[in-house]
Amino acid sequence: MRTKLTDAAIRSYQPRASAYTVGDATCPGLCVRITPKGVKTFAFAYRNRAAGKVEWLTFGRYSDLALTRARELANDARKVVANGGSPQAARAERLDVEKKAKTYAEVVALYHDAKLVLLRSTKQTHNTLIRIGRVYGWNDRALSSITDDDAAAMLHDIAVDRGKKAAANQTKHILHTLFKWAKQPGRKFTAVNPFADLPAPGGVRPPRARFLHNDEIRLVWNALDAPEQFKVSRDAATALRLILVTAARPGMVAGMFGGELHDLSGPSEHGPHWSLSAERMKAGSPFITPLTGPALELLRPHLKSDPDARLFKQLGGRNQLHEAAQRIADGLRMQRWTPHDLRRTAATILDRSGYSLEQIGALLAHTRKGVTAVYARWDKFDLRREMAMVIERSLRETLAETPENKPEAALLVA
Repeated sequence: MRTKLTDAAIRSYQPRASAYTVGDATCPGLCVRITPKGVKTFAFAYRNRAAGKVEWLTFGRYSDLALTRARELANDARKVVANGGSPQAARAERLDVEKKAKTYAEVVALYHDAKLVLLRSTKQTHNTLIRIGRVYGWNDRALSSITDDDAAAMLHDIAVDRGKKAAANQTKHILHTLFKWAKQPGRKFTAVNPFADLPAPGGVRPPRARFLHNDEIRLVWNALDAPEQFKVSRDAATALRLILVTAARPGMVAGMFGGELHDLSGPSEHGPHWSLSAERMKAGSPFITPLTGPALELLRPHLKSDPDARLFKQLGGRNQLHEAAQRIADGLRMQRWTPHDLRRTAATILDRSGYSLEQIGALLAHTRKGVTAVYARWDKFDLRREMAMVIERSLRETLAETPENKPEAALLVA
């Protein structure tokens, strides 16, 4: 019996005393088998020219296998037959390749050792990859078997079912990068990147424009005198202030250690500065940030005798800074802001002072093109020092409006 197969039709087929088959009129060779126990399985019937008989290639159960996918498999098998090949042999070869192929979990481990250990966000990215493999059952699957349908379903679950749109977008970026690495020559763990053509599952993220106005700067700075009232640690309070003073990225500040700080006292050619290695920078190039007087005052209580010790041991990373900022904003009943918005506030101060976007980018460590940029660690350092002092002067003026009621403001006024 042949008819146009539909999901409704397949669901309506009832078991009989013996197994029977219904062919698909719209896809030659495709059929669905119904057993006496009601199990429905997609299969493809074709004539083996060498053996001179009809053979069957089973695809999978309905509805574990969708009707649309079954038609795709049948069309592929029919092409193999038309070219004189055997779908059974092709399937056996594919299964053999998949059996030898690296699993998702194996590739994640290789990716971690070869790539992630060199990145600043190693732990967060690795945890995301591990969680995806565990939650969605990918760990034991060959990486090459993960399709764009699998990827889309996973992202839909995060963005829609779980309501975490931002996390879905970040997950897509992380998985896209993993698959891009995995399909490179020399590895070829997969031939396709299933995330390549997928849209952002959480929608296009609107550009961020939040920065703190002068009255907000005063409000937040003074609140950080007693961070405990917001359940925020002293380390987090100092780190947030440093982001505003230095215009550095939150992750850079959170991971600061003593060995990165140089010439903190006494005369020197370049003055106090903070030297970050390529591994600590987003763009993968070393960078030097000038340190002004307020930055030094904030840092000194946190300095350790061991140059390899982290200055802010109570901080687990930039996520804790984000949580601290949220608690402070909620406690002060002000519009929410993030640690990165403090960095944007510093950039806004420079913008108002007449510096160009390119000049401001020199202090923000924005990516520069060309071979020279890789080696020019001290390039435009004098300009960076000048801009850092402009930020210092602006903050002094902002915080000095009522210094008698703001003891911590004296730090910048002195």
